[in-house]
Amino acid sequence: MPRVAPLEAYARWAPSFDCENSAIVALETRCLIPRMPEVAGLRFLDIGCGTGRWMRWAAEHGAQVAGVDLSLPMLLEASRKPGIVGRIVCGDALRAPFRDASADVVVSTLALGHLRPVEAAMAELARIAAPGGSVLVTDFHPDALRRGWKRTFHSNGETIEMESEPYSLAALRHPYLQLEDFIEAGFDESERSMFDAAGKSALFDQVRGQSAIFIARFRRAG
Repeated sequence: MPRVAPLEAYARWAPSFDCENSAIVALETRCLIPRMPEVAGLRFLDIGCGTGRWMRWAAEHGAQVAGVDLSLPMLLEASRKPGIVGRIVCGDALRAPFRDASADVVVSTLALGHLRPVEAAMAELARIAAPGGSVLVTDFHPDALRRGWKRTFHSNGETIEMESEPYSLAALRHPYLQLEDFIEAGFDESERSMFDAAGKSALFDQVRGQSAIFIARFRRAG
């Protein structure tokens, strides 16, 4: 199984990202939606927006959306979604092209491990969020990587591993971000069918209940 750097990985994954039945993406979606704040009329920024799946969700719920990502192929897919055209920019999420305190809701989903050092990424999220605003971060759980899990995807019939290294969850701490909610989520019956369809029923029984992702919700201090 080839192992590639994130930027190459997302270039290869982009055409099929939105149609691939990723159990990790399904788990994150299931767990994050109930923790999203009301976004109608608010400024919603997605840092590492990829194909714009959360921007689309926010736009459908009445938010003013914008996003940044370093992968042009992923942004090309995002540009095809309603409400996103003209609201995305190619750039480094560690130096996002947004003003200080320019968003009421800031999200970074399944991308933090690509933004090193993680402490700098958290500082950037804190910079962009307005006082009192929400910051929501999700990622592949570092403990899953330590247990030997791989970040994989499929492209042209091939399974590819994306380079990824674990980090300490202590890196999420920032003096201006007050933690409101933190969960470590694992697969349950909602994801079983995806494992079954991939011929990995035995793997599901092995990993069920183990921490696969985390979700952290913060409030930006004033």
